[in-house]
Amino acid sequence: MGRIAVGGMAEVYRAAAPAPAGAQRIVVVKRMLPRIASDASARSMFAEEARLGAHVRHNNVIQVLDYGESEEHPYLVLEYVQGVDLWRLMRFLTRTGRALRVSEALFIAREMLAGLHAVHEASDDAGVRLGVVHRDVSPSNVLLSIHGEVKLGDLGIARARLREKFPNTAISERAKGKLGYLAPEQVRGIESDRRADIFSAGVVIAELLMGRPLFAGGSELAVLLAIRDSKVHPFLEFALQLPDGLGELIADALAQKPARRHASAELFSSRLLPYQTEPAETLRESIAKLVIEAMDAGPGKLPMQLTPTRTVTDPSQMLEHYARVDAEGENDGLTPVQDAMLHAALLEPTPVPTGASYEVRTTSGARFGPWSFAQIVQALSTGQIGALDKVSVDQAPMRPLTEVHELSRHLHSSTTTSGDFADEDGALRLSGEILPLEGGGIVQALGRAAVERMTVLMLCELGGVRKEVYIKDGAPAFVTSNLASELLGESLVSKNVISRSELDMALAVMPRFEGRLGDTLSALGLVEPVVLFRHIGEQVREKLLDLFLWQGGVCTHYQGVAPPPSGFPLNIDGWDVLEEGLRRRIAAGMERDRVTSLRTRSIVPATGPALTAMRSSLPARLKRVLTALDRPLTVPELVLKLEPEDDPDQPLHDALLLLHIGAVRFHG
Repeated sequence: MGRIAVGGMAEVYRAAAPAPAGAQRIVVVKRMLPRIASDASARSMFAEEARLGAHVRHNNVIQVLDYGESEEHPYLVLEYVQGVDLWRLMRFLTRTGRALRVSEALFIAREMLAGLHAVHEASDDAGVRLGVVHRDVSPSNVLLSIHGEVKLGDLGIARARLREKFPNTAISERAKGKLGYLAPEQVRGIESDRRADIFSAGVVIAELLMGRPLFAGGSELAVLLAIRDSKVHPFLEFALQLPDGLGELIADALAQKPARRHASAELFSSRLLPYQTEPAETLRESIAKLVIEAMDAGPGKLPMQLTPTRTVTDPSQMLEHYARVDAEGENDGLTPVQDAMLHAALLEPTPVPTGASYEVRTTSGARFGPWSFAQIVQALSTGQIGALDKVSVDQAPMRPLTEVHELSRHLHSSTTTSGDFADEDGALRLSGEILPLEGGGIVQALGRAAVERMTVLMLCELGGVRKEVYIKDGAPAFVTSNLASELLGESLVSKNVISRSELDMALAVMPRFEGRLGDTLSALGLVEPVVLFRHIGEQVREKLLDLFLWQGGVCTHYQGVAPPPSGFPLNIDGWDVLEEGLRRRIAAGMERDRVTSLRTRSIVPATGPALTAMRSSLPARLKRVLTALDRPLTVPELVLKLEPEDDPDQPLHDALLLLHIGAVRFHG
């Protein structure tokens, strides 16, 4: 028995086991790692995967043959497929400069979809559908045999739930680029169903035809952003080379909204059938030959071997890093960022590189330093130093901060000295009014931006606190803050996502990743990429929502200022933010007078051309309120008229928002 691969959740062994007829049979034994198997709930999840897998019986699905425990370590016994996985076949074709024919790609796709449909339709012994979602459809989970068989493996049920319970435990989501096959709803952390598997299958099929990754990026977070925003244009451009209609079918599977995707894997497969123009048996033989070639190209029959890398140490712990190495000695499944980390940090003699030393001279003559990279980034982020100041790197001559690439990306737009919104003195040029934030001015500012679909920078200031809110086409796109507590690293430490020592280690090597803390944390393996992605999105959103609770300050508009390319784009609906912000103001008692008035005084739509223009930009729920106001009504009367089903307070919130933005007024 020999170990052939290591994942975060289980060790997989190749073993010889006697078949019923007495001859030896090759099986795969999948065993939970000890650090996870010690948790009772984790063991039950693993058992659930075994139970559900045992109910899936289909020629295109790897069979679960048995389940048990050995020395208190749960294991699964799985069917062994002699061949390679689809990921390895695709790599082999790329290295040899070859590509699958359309019919070959569709044969693999339709066989995979047949197995996926069987997973989705699995039922228990009583015939009750189990509602299984695979959650891990990717090339490494599609196995191809030397006989041309295509089998979907690793249900991923236990893995998906273990990721939720153990967010900081390596569960091998990075292996072989699996991040690139998540659906948008999985990236966002919202509930998903079988249509998430349809999306993942669509990515696999697109890549089979293209011969290259669909969602590529310089970092794992960039890949997740591309998925969240459904940036599938590489395939749409390639699809022009495909037979008429085929590209559209695959694009439907890649739709951002689940409701627009194919309703089932079976339906998707049936729609692809007309484009599979060669007999299935002919294609099966063709795939079998490719599989044998791919196997023969390696040093042995097993497609993968494990090689541990060096380790990196911080003051309190040792982080182990593993890299799969294929027959050519390439790092298998690592992004360019991870490769850089392995070569530039993990293999260096100094465990934690000290980095450059920075000294700063401000325009006022003050001097700071020597600072580490982490210290100067924090000074930039909190506004202690700015774009007009000068810096010396490792005792080199002083030069403007804007000329140092790894530092300039951390400058706030409100301190820059160039761009369409700055004058010759480096000060921002005002192109809009200054709005007071007292009394909910941020609601009026964001509401107006949403109605007029503005692209604008809103500089919000209260005392020494400064926040930059970037609006693009009316929706909040990015937010910065000079509060140290609202920096990403501090936020992650406060939420116990990482420790202080782990943050210090990441900050020490951050220059190697162009000053991007998120990419650094991900590459070091300190936070799983999807978990980190969600934390960053929530943290940026919270910076914005905090403005709704300000009881003073001003907001200055700078029209036409686009979000910085280095910012984390929020991709949220501006009206949803306004709704949440108003709810927080109500909960904090900051809207007490308006709420009391709305309950006792009648309101009517505002008049004039401004309201006419505003109506077309409002969401449906707000238009419904305006339509209902065909006569003066109080909010209680409005509730009776609208009869809200889900939330009886919704008419109050909607009326309050309309009052803030001037779409309604009190009657009389």
